[in-house]
Amino acid sequence: MHLLGPKAKSKSGYAHSIVKKADSNVTPTKPRNTLNKQIASAPTRAAKWEIALTGGLPETKIQTLAWMSVFWGFHTEKLTDGQLQTKERLKKDFADLFFPALVKNNPAPFNELLEAMAKLRREITFAKDGLVIFGNRPKPPAKKEAGRKLRLAIIDLQPDDLASMPAVLKFLESRQVEFSDESHVRRVMREMDVHLLKPGDTVYLAFSQIDPATDSPKKIVCPRKFVVNGDRTIKNYGMTRKEYDDLLGWKSHNVEPAATAKPDK
Repeated sequence: MHLLGPKAKSKSGYAHSIVKKADSNVTPTKPRNTLNKQIASAPTRAAKWEIALTGGLPETKIQTLAWMSVFWGFHTEKLTDGQLQTKERLKKDFADLFFPALVKNNPAPFNELLEAMAKLRREITFAKDGLVIFGNRPKPPAKKEAGRKLRLAIIDLQPDDLASMPAVLKFLESRQVEFSDESHVRRVMREMDVHLLKPGDTVYLAFSQIDPATDSPKKIVCPRKFVVNGDRTIKNYGMTRKEYDDLLGWKSHNVEPAATAKPDK
């Protein structure tokens, strides 16, 4: 008995040290930067839309320069003053993007430009007098296209649509968006950082006409608000949703969480 104790202990200690060493050598997995997460981290609604629409990060300045420049190679008519200014601006963009790389002997920007140009040559089917048709662009697979439409629809959800999950699904069905089931929609919304309103939340919907001189709101008012009830129905104050939706001008909304909402007098 006296001899078995140390042996068992040493074996246990040896096995423990092996496992510990193996664990220390495990390379931590890098979190996946999914398309939904890219949309969630985009700073503005316009940026979210662009990522959802294109199915990836926005074009780089070099990629944009490539497709904007290709049109000028097919102009046979005399350019207008506005077109000449645009062309000169593209030349300046080219110098700003590539001259620093030339000074630093950095080939990366030039390689990116060559790849963008090759992609354009593959996709263009017709070009004449400034008219360029990208007829060879590959069509996305049906599953990918369905995912794109789902993301765009989720970005378009209005506060009323976020009162409950049935309201979300009703909105998606009105857009004829395909999805497998409710859990699928919930997962995509969670990754996109789009969340349902909570019972007791108060939503204030603002509106203003646009001043044409400054292209900014004239006078901001709050013609509508609603509170999410415990059963996730909506108690509306002021304008109806349809009346508010029919207004043409600047719009915004603010959500006051249930914990800080003040009771109506």
